[in-house]
Amino acid sequence: MLRTTPNNHRMQTIFVLSTLRQEWQGAAEGESLLDVEGNVGLIFADLVNSLGLSTHEQSVVLGPELFNEMREVLATPHQN
Repeated sequence: MLRTTPNNHRMQTIFVLSTLRQEWQGAAEGESLLDVEGNVGLIFADLVNSLGLSTHEQSVVLGPELFNEMREVLATPHQN
């Protein structure tokens, strides 16, 4: 089993955060991220998913209300 050292964990966190920033920059289409309005709940959802947190860990981070709202949003099929 691979042991996660504090340095490996730190590097994983940096990679996850950098990837999320790049995704937001792509969605911003050249606009400064300081000028982009975003859904804070979705940002938190992106973080807990990207960090690979368990369902229990996600519920702790998001809190019960946001966690349940996000489960409902993700379960709802998108309409085109």
